[in-house]
Amino acid sequence: MRKAIAALACVFLLCSCASIDSAMLSKDTARISTEGNGPADRDKVIRDALAEAARLTTANGYRYFVVVTADDLTHTVTVRTPGRLLYNQPPRSGEPFGTFGGRAYATGGSNYQTPDRVQERIKPAMDIMIRMYHVGEIEPAEGVFDATAMLADARK
Repeated sequence: MRKAIAALACVFLLCSCASIDSAMLSKDTARISTEGNGPADRDKVIRDALAEAARLTTANGYRYFVVVTADDLTHTVTVRTPGRLLYNQPPRSGEPFGTFGGRAYATGGSNYQTPDRVQERIKPAMDIMIRMYHVGEIEPAEGVFDATAMLADARK
């Protein structure tokens, strides 16, 4: 039962998470790009970037990583929703209520389109570049992330 709940939680997290893309630039350097869905995802974008950096670091056999550059790529997306088309039929003068005088519908008339609705959405995004280190290549200090410890904390 616990495995099913954990699997379901993972599915929900993956569906709602920011998009993540990573690429190795050299044997010890990588670029990670993340993008969120809305302004509330700003902190999540940062957490996801660091979590992906930790996964990439351990997957390549390293223990520590340092963020070399961090670029804020937050952008605004404009979404246009077209207005509705409303039809204005001319009045049926000279016809009593409930009769159509042989016509199925009134002909002619005019139409009106409501204005388009324009919304702007903020999408937080960032690129980070990391350099990875083996044990003994760098001393743990402020700004040096221990990938193994980060992944262990994430599992708790």
